Amino acid sequence: MRAIRRCLLATGALAVAFVAVLLTEVMVARGGVHPGGGPPLPTDAPAGPPGPPVDTVVWLGDSTGAGIGATGLTGALPEQAAAEIGRPVRMTVLARSGDRVADVLHHQLPALAAIRPTVVFITVGANDTTHLTARGAFRRDYGRVLAGLPPTVRRIVILGVPDMGSPPRLAQPLLAVAGWRGRSLDTDVRHLAARTPKAVYVDIAGKTGPAFRAHPATYFARDRFHPNDAGYALWARAVADAPASS
Repeated sequence: MRAIRRCLLATGALAVAFVAVLLTEVMVARGGVHPGGGPPLPTDAPAGPPGPPVDTVVWLGDSTGAGIGATGLTGALPEQAAAEIGRPVRMTVLARSGDRVADVLHHQLPALAAIRPTVVFITVGANDTTHLTARGAFRRDYGRVLAGLPPTVRRIVILGVPDMGSPPRLAQPLLAVAGWRGRSLDTDVRHLAARTPKAVYVDIAGKTGPAFRAHPATYFARDRFHPNDAGYALWARAVADAPASS
């Protein structure tokens, strides 16, 4: 019994130490990631090639939609995606740096009623990964976002959670844990997309993660966490290659 007790105490101590290391690494990682700013993104502005707009597009989500890591407007993901898709649109970016899916639900979604979008892009989940959002809460709030989109929306493009095991900013063991959690949340995003009419899922991690891991200096911004212009170009190509609907 004493041996078992000692083993349990040792196991508990290791678990506490592991959690302490993770929390420390999370704080260090957050301290080096750009908290805001980025290029000025469009609000009801033309995007894509010249011509009469064929859609009213809104981007919801986090810093990847807000352009953090890009050197300017043309390098930001929404602009690059519009250029790759090749259709003139009116675009509004509501995505904000640091936002999680609960922020999209409570702060971004309500603005859609006045915009009346026909296409919505959603890129969120990276901050839920690093902030350890409970998986059940993530699924619930993401589902509420999808259910709350206005009836004017004809197409929903859902970007999966990026490869969170690739950013050089994150040290081990946080990098491994972030990669595992990111894959778990991405599975939930994929399943939600499959159950949502008019939605298409874009496998950002699968299509671009290997390139980010193999060539981090090429595709990550100076903060070693967000994509740079070249990294967002990879994401934009994945978005443009997505099928019309699920």
